[in-house]
Amino acid sequence: MTGDLIGFILSNFQLFILILVRVTGLFVISPIFGRNNLPTIMKIGISVIIALILLPLKINTFHLSINNYKMLIFWSISEFLIGIIIGFIAFIYFTAIYLAGTIIDIQMGFGMVNIMDPQTNIQMPLAGGFYNILITLLFLGINGHHKLIQSLMYSYEILPIGFNISINENIISYLVKVFMEIFILAFQLSAPVLIAIFLGNVILVILARTMPQMNIFIVGLPFKIIVGIAVMMVTLQLLPYYSENLFDRMLHSIHEVMQFFARG
Repeated sequence: MTGDLIGFILSNFQLFILILVRVTGLFVISPIFGRNNLPTIMKIGISVIIALILLPLKINTFHLSINNYKMLIFWSISEFLIGIIIGFIAFIYFTAIYLAGTIIDIQMGFGMVNIMDPQTNIQMPLAGGFYNILITLLFLGINGHHKLIQSLMYSYEILPIGFNISINENIISYLVKVFMEIFILAFQLSAPVLIAIFLGNVILVILARTMPQMNIFIVGLPFKIIVGIAVMMVTLQLLPYYSENLFDRMLHSIHEVMQFFARG
């Protein structure tokens, strides 16, 4: 059985490599799969397994003529870029969580307090880390990682093996639109805390006018922290609805970008 499998791979070695590098591109940067704290051997193993599953499905659609290793390397780079693009689009939607956390932390007075994110090995805000853990769990709970793999399989229908990537103004314009959408999503997540702290600041100003002897700076800092944490806890029940919209937009953008590339 093992000998038959090895023989099958060797007889379709070029196709196997091209499938593997596209899958690997997704695993480099995408959410969940691209986490730095996941063992590299695990990422490689899952990539190989997915490539082996896709290999018999793509044999009949593989018509690319590769005569030397230079051509194989060239098309491998192209396939790797497609995987990177899919993972990158998914990743930037998750950055909306970090941006929202930064906005919330600045308003609550935690702007100088950051924690290490094991996924990206960078400093991230406290609120961003909190929301990131919850939304990641929701993403796994609804099998969002399966959706990413389905998007990868869908890419072979839109961008078949041997597709030559070209970037034009339409793609750049759509990516700008995606980044604008990230800011909107970040503001939607942070808006309840922003509104509550703004109203709290109004109350503090009124108290400072009516009771001049009160030290507004000493009272204001813990007051804003308590208000911010309380609003975050109350609005947690809305997080599944926000996450659903975030994931839907993410998958829609992945498909839209692939269609833009296909149209050229």
